[in-house]
Amino acid sequence: MTSAFVDEFPHLLKNRKVLFTAFFCFIEFLLGIPCIMEGGIYVLQIMDWYCATFSLMLLSLTECVVIAWIYGADRFYKDIELMIGYQPGVWWKICWKYITPATITFVWLFSVTQLSPVTYGDYEYPYGAIVFGWMLGLASIVPVPVCAIIAILREKGSFVQRIKKLVHHTDDWGPAVEKHRIRYLQSLQNSQESLDSVVCTPLVDAKNIN
Repeated sequence: MTSAFVDEFPHLLKNRKVLFTAFFCFIEFLLGIPCIMEGGIYVLQIMDWYCATFSLMLLSLTECVVIAWIYGADRFYKDIELMIGYQPGVWWKICWKYITPATITFVWLFSVTQLSPVTYGDYEYPYGAIVFGWMLGLASIVPVPVCAIIAILREKGSFVQRIKKLVHHTDDWGPAVEKHRIRYLQSLQNSQESLDSVVCTPLVDAKNIN
C-alpha cells in the first residue's frame, strides 16, 4: 500500500518514503491491537467473514479483467519483459485472461449464495457488529465505482467518448525514471511501433534514444 501512495503522490512522498513507511506501519500496528486482545478472535472473525470472502475476491476479479482485457495481456507481457528481460510463458496469459477470472467468478458467486450473518462457534454477533462487518467489506469496494463515476463526469463528450478516453492510458504513462523511460520507448521501437503513435510523452529528446 505504501508503494501505491508513493506512486500516486511522488512529489510529496518520494523523498520521504522511509518516514511514510514507518508512519504507515505504526498506524497498522495500532489497528491490529484489537485483534490480539482478549476478544480479538471475534474482531478477526468479522474481518475474515466480510473482507476475505467478499470484497477481496471482487477486487481481484476487477484487477484481473482490467489488466488482461482493458490494458491488454500482450502489453502487460511487454512491460514484464522490460523489467525482467524475458516474457513469461503463454500459460500465464491463459490464466490472466480466462482461467483466473472464471475461477474467481465461480468462487465469489458461490460465496455470495452461501453468505450468512457472521458467527463464531455458537456465538451469534449482534446487529451492530454485522453492520460494522459490511462497512469493512464495502470500504475497499465502494471507492472503485465512485472514482469511476467521478472520472466519467469530469470528462467531456458523449458517454461512449468518455469511456473510450478513460480506458486509454494518460499522456504521462510510462516509467517515471528517465533511463527506464528510454528503455520503454526503445522496446516500442523494437516491436515495430512508431514513436509517433505512442501516447506517452517522452522526457528526453528522441535523438538521445538512439
